[in-house]
Amino acid sequence: MSEEKTILIINPGSTSLKFKVYHFPEEKILANGKVERIGGEKSEYHFYIGEKELKGQKPILDYKSGIEFILHVLTGQESILRSFNDLAAVGFKTVHAGLRSFGPGAVFLTNDILAEMERFELAAPLHNRVYLDAIACFREVAPNVPLAALFEPTFHATITEEKYTCGVPHEWREKYGIRRYGFHGASHRYISETAPLLMGWSDKKRRTYGIVSCHLGGSSSLCAIRDGKSVDTTMEFSPQSGIVHSTRCETIDPFIPIFAQREMNLSIHELSRIFCKESGLKGISGVSGDMRDLREWANLGNKRAHLAMEVFYYQVRRQIAAMATSLGGLNALVFTGGIGENGDLDRLEICHGLEFLGILIDVERNKRTKGIAGCISLLTSPVEVWVIPTNEELIVAREVYNLTSSPEKGNPRKDSKT
Repeated sequence: MSEEKTILIINPGSTSLKFKVYHFPEEKILANGKVERIGGEKSEYHFYIGEKELKGQKPILDYKSGIEFILHVLTGQESILRSFNDLAAVGFKTVHAGLRSFGPGAVFLTNDILAEMERFELAAPLHNRVYLDAIACFREVAPNVPLAALFEPTFHATITEEKYTCGVPHEWREKYGIRRYGFHGASHRYISETAPLLMGWSDKKRRTYGIVSCHLGGSSSLCAIRDGKSVDTTMEFSPQSGIVHSTRCETIDPFIPIFAQREMNLSIHELSRIFCKESGLKGISGVSGDMRDLREWANLGNKRAHLAMEVFYYQVRRQIAAMATSLGGLNALVFTGGIGENGDLDRLEICHGLEFLGILIDVERNKRTKGIAGCISLLTSPVEVWVIPTNEELIVAREVYNLTSSPEKGNPRKDSKT
């Protein structure tokens, strides 16, 4: 009989904390919510605790205060937990720890893994520091609760050597972990598990058919999937790679930063800031990195906004063909993420010109499908095209549950502090 466990999943942002509380094995959501505008006198919170909805504003000056507030609400009178110790674990969807990112599943956040997250902070500056700060707060506020993480590259551990090897001196890979990693693993894994079920594929089709998963949002990546495994993906050594993102650059010629550094006398940290916060769609357009804003500006005649959108569509379109090549054919295309799930016009533009791959979109079905799962291709389309809302937190929670339920993984309350 499966053991009952309650697991808290935390998703920290630069000024926000989102959470979900799952009860296993039935995967029931007991609570969820978010705290936004952390660091101000009027931080906003919006929680669903069981049947109750709580929302309002209060001063939440830092992460620690936000975490204490969330735990206070979760353990309050008539709430879902008697104490912090009712939690089997707190789970995180972490991003980069070099070679320690590959799992094979969730891992306890030991000191050596945290040290690798520190070492690779330069490769994931928008992510690793935020997670390290949140993890440090939980260690202080709830020291007896095990902390675990599912790293985004874990799903991509099945990619073969010729695809993850970079054309740099081989010892760089062995000594420094410089290779292609891939990210958005929890999202692509959710699609790999959910899409065949929705499409009614048999076990044989699942093993032999190829899916291209398009996670499109503030950051975007594509993944080639067969038999539930990652075959190839677009992101590489860092999340500032692959196709163009909202404010982050795509994979660029390595001599661009070298040239820019010399010409503009930029430091490494200045370059990092520009590539993370001033590039991508925002850098091209000069007005915004949000596709909704860009569409409004383009409709008003802003040529750079229109150019940014065209760059995005072209790069996604090109990578769909590249992922199909890695699969040796294409049977299904899936859109997910904020843009993928809600941008019907964006999906239409991306698929325009991919008819040669067998992608034929039903314009009306595509228009009706926003934020819900549904097929948007014509009945005569050789390739099925679907929209499937992702659920990264559920994938993380499942893996953390499996980790804490495994007797050979050791004592989590001890291991999480070593």
